[in-house]
Amino acid sequence: MLANLTFREQMMQLEGGQSTQEGDAQFVVLDDRDGHLPLVMNNRVRRVIKFLQTTRHDEFQFWMNRYAKYAAVIRPILKAEGVPEELVYLALIESGLNVHARSWAQAVGPWQFISSTAAHYGLKRNWWIDERRDIVKSTHAGAKYLKDLHREFDNWYLAMAAYNAGEGRVRRAIRLEGHRDFWRMRTLPKETRTYVPTVIAAAIIIRNPEQYNFTLPDKEMMDWKEVKVNRSIDLDRLAKAAGISYNTLRDLNPELRQGATPPNETYALKVPTGMSAKVTAVIKEIPTSNKEEYIVHRVRRGESLWLIA
Repeated sequence: MLANLTFREQMMQLEGGQSTQEGDAQFVVLDDRDGHLPLVMNNRVRRVIKFLQTTRHDEFQFWMNRYAKYAAVIRPILKAEGVPEELVYLALIESGLNVHARSWAQAVGPWQFISSTAAHYGLKRNWWIDERRDIVKSTHAGAKYLKDLHREFDNWYLAMAAYNAGEGRVRRAIRLEGHRDFWRMRTLPKETRTYVPTVIAAAIIIRNPEQYNFTLPDKEMMDWKEVKVNRSIDLDRLAKAAGISYNTLRDLNPELRQGATPPNETYALKVPTGMSAKVTAVIKEIPTSNKEEYIVHRVRRGESLWLIA
């Protein structure tokens, strides 16, 4: 049955058939420092670790490689926002830290925001830009959302559960069960009961990867400078004129949906460090993009082309 599911779906199915109370057995606190995500080891966390070590070792190693690329960007933002740096592992489980990730529910980006929540936390989406893909802006938004959830539930496990299932389901579970102990909750969705142990398992593995037969590459420093662009310019033309790899420019600016900077606004384009002066100079020589903005209209009963026009 698991063979037909995605990697993330398989992780979320791990609890199947097991008693929720089993999570309390052999409960060991590994890290309970103030300002950090509490890390515990119990049977539910052990089951996820074993799954990642065996069934999905290569996929999780690939995610760890991507973590090495983004951790130095994400962790300082989380710290500055006043939330545990270990919540980077929540984004890792949400998306594999894939800035282009899209779920069946149309959640997008490393923090998997749906459009309404993204808008609530200040992330812009239009024809030209989807800031849910911006690693910096989406991390600030994710931290703010998690901070709001923690403010309501006063518990990071419940905050993470609400991030996965929604605040309403967590409130309902608390009301029905009469307690706030995540590990004893039976009425949360099965995926959510597995989600929190999976985030904890990822944190435990990555802080000591060799113990679990993984390798964490040296962290890459994503280093860039921002150049202000006040008109629409195609990235491929800019890359060629400035002598920058087009893929590098796209990787630094994954929120650009049309491969061009937006018109009629000032956009902070990320470019490799050391290239900002060159890019600023060549921008003056590059023609404005001829890409057009389109409006999508759903035809209603009785509308003609003349009326729509």
